[in-house]
Amino acid sequence: MGRSKKEKIMKQRKIFFLPNLLTLINFFFGYLSILASFHGKYFTAALWIIMAAVLDASDGIVARLIKTHSDFGVQLDSLADAVSFGVAPSILLYFWGFRLTSPSRIDIFFSFIFLSAAILRLARYNVLQKNMTDRKFYTGLTVPSASLLIVAIVLNYPEPITVKSYAFSLAILVIILSFFMVSTIKYRNFLNFNFHRRIDLKTAFFIAIIFSSLILYPRIFLLIYFTIYVLSGPSIHLFNLLKKKTKKKAAENKGRFAG
Repeated sequence: MGRSKKEKIMKQRKIFFLPNLLTLINFFFGYLSILASFHGKYFTAALWIIMAAVLDASDGIVARLIKTHSDFGVQLDSLADAVSFGVAPSILLYFWGFRLTSPSRIDIFFSFIFLSAAILRLARYNVLQKNMTDRKFYTGLTVPSASLLIVAIVLNYPEPITVKSYAFSLAILVIILSFFMVSTIKYRNFLNFNFHRRIDLKTAFFIAIIFSSLILYPRIFLLIYFTIYVLSGPSIHLFNLLKKKTKKKAAENKGRFAG
């Protein structure tokens, strides 16, 4: 066996401490969210998912900063995300949003739709990420983003839903989010940035607005931000399709007149 092949195998076997510790804490917060949902503490359950999202973002950033990527870390991160942003939000949806007065098959169905879409999205990411060259965009809505929109709604309306029309609206939202997760619509990756790159005053001012809004009006900010982010993918996709169609039509007209 050649030296380069041995080095590659050793690199795959490495387990880096700090990023994986953050991932395990992310997993722990997801577990706490599940327990909180079982005890009817839906606001607390939502907060634990937010804490898991903070750790999920942090472990990736830390891994890039100290250059400690590994296959083990990728798999561990995916498993943690499956619990924190798949299982935990689906259980929260079941108890807070769909259970109403008594359990039913409909409640289980819509909660499982979200969970299955999340698991499928994570599995596809694991397959595609090995060959990804451009990390500026994600394929499909990310599982944390979908779960955080649900969480933002819970934070603003923590009392369990008891009106059927509200539960129906939530079911429609779950179907839309699930479709976006398993779709091939491109979403911007805002966590893929260079810490050593200089930023201009406009970017710094925009970041200041975001952080101040997040600190002063966290619940409203999260709801608005993730609503806009969820809609950004299909909006840009539709815009690009219309732009491509317009260019094609212009080229056809130009060819017609030239002929």
